[in-house]
Amino acid sequence: MKNTNAVIKIIEEIEKCHRCEFIDKPYVKYEPYLKYLPDDVRILIVSESPPPGLKDDFIYNLSCRDRLRRVLAYVLNIDDNHVPTFLKINNIFWTTAIKCRPLDRKRIEEMRRNCVQILRKEIEILRPGLIIALGKVAWRSIDEISPNVKIVREYHPLYIWRFQRSRLSVIKYLLMGSGT
Repeated sequence: MKNTNAVIKIIEEIEKCHRCEFIDKPYVKYEPYLKYLPDDVRILIVSESPPPGLKDDFIYNLSCRDRLRRVLAYVLNIDDNHVPTFLKINNIFWTTAIKCRPLDRKRIEEMRRNCVQILRKEIEILRPGLIIALGKVAWRSIDEISPNVKIVREYHPLYIWRFQRSRLSVIKYLLMGSGT
């Protein structure tokens, strides 16, 4: 990892934040920054939030089935529990604009605004070569931050899976590193 102390600061920022009502803090609870953060983040993927509601699914919680991880596994033709390792090996880190698990979808925008400074700090620390912003919530946060890095905007894989399945090849293209 580039700078363990800086990454610990991201975790601490998430841990101490209590600006919103939330269910849990998956980025603290499942320790993806410590387990799956590549030494050199080539691509930072930013999606909306951990799945809202009373549940445990989360891309980095391998003890629970997760729809996003399952779709990515399908796209990459790998076992769904290998998705986080695939990302790490390929210098990709999956983060979210909202760091805590929302109580429900109605609170997403408020939580997004409250999390912008944590995402900004994360981008400054990780210094990715490319940011892939997935979905409107991620797009708004990235637009607000205006990082000095190449940005690709795409729909979220779960949206593509439901409504534009023929476009899954775009997600594969981005994850296989061809988006740089």
